[in-house]
Amino acid sequence: MLGGVENYLNIRERLLELYATTYKSIKIYFRYPMWIVSDILTTPLWILVLFIPILLFLPPGQWSNPTYIQYFYWGMVFWTIISSALWSFGMSIRREQQMGTIELLFLSNSSRLTLFAGRLATRFISLVTDLLVMALTIYLFFNTTVVIIDPLLLIFYLTLSIFLSLGFGMMYGGIVLKLKNPNALNNILQFIIMGLGGIFIPVQMLPEPLKKIALVFPFSYSADLVRYAAMGTSTILPLYEEILIVILSTIVFNIIGIKILREIEMNSKKTGKLGTY
Repeated sequence: MLGGVENYLNIRERLLELYATTYKSIKIYFRYPMWIVSDILTTPLWILVLFIPILLFLPPGQWSNPTYIQYFYWGMVFWTIISSALWSFGMSIRREQQMGTIELLFLSNSSRLTLFAGRLATRFISLVTDLLVMALTIYLFFNTTVVIIDPLLLIFYLTLSIFLSLGFGMMYGGIVLKLKNPNALNNILQFIIMGLGGIFIPVQMLPEPLKKIALVFPFSYSADLVRYAAMGTSTILPLYEEILIVILSTIVFNIIGIKILREIEMNSKKTGKLGTY
């Protein structure tokens, strides 16, 4: 009886913490409307800057091929998810370091995951905004309408992708806590995953050396599932195998991420370097 009440209270405390940090993040996000305007204005520019060079490697007759354009669209969506995870943890830790509040946060008994997972709320708002703006941009510039074959399945696979990225973000957050300056690493990781992870182009279409590398990345299978639900493309492996790989990778990434973050936090407390930057 007492154990059940205690578990209920612990769950309630975690939910209240999550609500508080989410509320705080959303309030801060809407306090600076230029952030929202910046997202809306820069997203079309990113599409043009990245996609036009890619088109130059295709025959002119394929420039208006809706399949390739939708490959790129869902690649941008996936890139946004990965970037959101990196910013939610890594850059949030960096910001708290610079503001001098990291020690106060980490000396509390609040869950570290809860403290920074609230940032995902604002990144989710940015993601939805980007989805709409990117779809409009692709329609206006490339005369292609983004079609989703199975919306419910797509939401499920996108949710799996978000949690997979969340674990990756926690691992990155631990590194930020250790190295202090994450800017270069942030960009390097994003472009490595983008270039070698089968994000923009299906793994089946990559050259053989790159294909072998892409098959190592769990994100390749996650992006493949998203394309399968959205476009009906064939998967790299049998569907159930890809789902199993993504689920297991998500569990492993989150366990390792929590462990890395906890170990580096404890080491930083012992050496007195938690608040330094």
